[in-house]
Amino acid sequence: MIKKVFISAGEQSGDLHASKMMRQMKSINNSIQFFGIGGELMQKEGLNSLADIKEISVVGFWEVAKKILFFKNLFKKCKEVLLKENIQLFIPVDYPGFNIKLAGFSKSNGVKVVYYIAPQLWAWGKNRAIKLKESVDKLLVVFPFEVDYFKSFNIDAIFVGHPLLDNPEFQNAPLPFEKRQNMIAILPGSRPQELKRHLPIVRKISSEIKKRKPEIKFGTSLPENLEINIKNNFNELNDWEYFPNSIELMQNSIAGIIKAGTTNLEAALCGLPFALFYQTSFISYFLGKKLINLPYLSIVNILHQERIIEEYIQSDINPVKIAGHIINLIESKEKYNLIQNKLIQIRQMIGEQGASRKAAEIIMEYL
Repeated sequence: MIKKVFISAGEQSGDLHASKMMRQMKSINNSIQFFGIGGELMQKEGLNSLADIKEISVVGFWEVAKKILFFKNLFKKCKEVLLKENIQLFIPVDYPGFNIKLAGFSKSNGVKVVYYIAPQLWAWGKNRAIKLKESVDKLLVVFPFEVDYFKSFNIDAIFVGHPLLDNPEFQNAPLPFEKRQNMIAILPGSRPQELKRHLPIVRKISSEIKKRKPEIKFGTSLPENLEINIKNNFNELNDWEYFPNSIELMQNSIAGIIKAGTTNLEAALCGLPFALFYQTSFISYFLGKKLINLPYLSIVNILHQERIIEEYIQSDINPVKIAGHIINLIESKEKYNLIQNKLIQIRQMIGEQGASRKAAEIIMEYL
């Protein structure tokens, strides 16, 4: 008998993690039909997607507001499919603004909801957590501390481990400084709106580093469809190298300049000391600062509960200052090793391999 599942992911990392979990679900029962929202990886696993993930991968209040009509129409399509196809289970994957609302609709219409990769509501305050409680049957979390947080709201949460650890590339021990290339990994993001803001910033930072350390090279990894535009932006910087695999880049570079997001955790698993930066619209930053109740933005600092990684946000972004920090980092072996050891500890903090399989087994119980 065919089992019908609706699954929704709103960004590239969600597409990756959801696709692995879908594969595990099919290995348990290959009679599953997937509907929902996802990218190329999820579609390869059989997802019938209602929208291009690139269309919905936007961040910031103002940026979302500009596409409000698009999101309303998409939400309507999702509701129609949930009802018309007699969906048995809804699996939201992170992406809380859209998914929590859709989870509430699903549950109110008798569809079971198992949320995979809990939204980081511990950063956003209690209101969304209260809404989440009313909208899910089970919450699968990827950081150990999230269990107690969500259980304080009477949400049935279980720690499954982080799916990044299922990536074979993270199985090897990180390289020490001496075995790394004389290259700095610059990862400005994958969304067009992020790149538009971040490219001028990283270009200035790299120029400042080059003035003081001309032997340094730079590497980046960007979406294929944007690569030509990126090369045009950096056409006078002959020593910029492009890597199709950002993990390989981070594993072999001596330091990183990385925008806020999942890449922070990937850098930690690569043992790559880095500086975090992020810039968004003034409206999004102003509203976000009022809502976010955390002292740090990087998951590295959040997990350690101390400032391991320097964070440069909005008006704090100073290319000369950031360049100076990176140079001091790679010139001080003691400081470098201290930070790298703290990053290596992250691996023990987020569990063991097998998150995708464990999540799939729990989810299949609801089918």
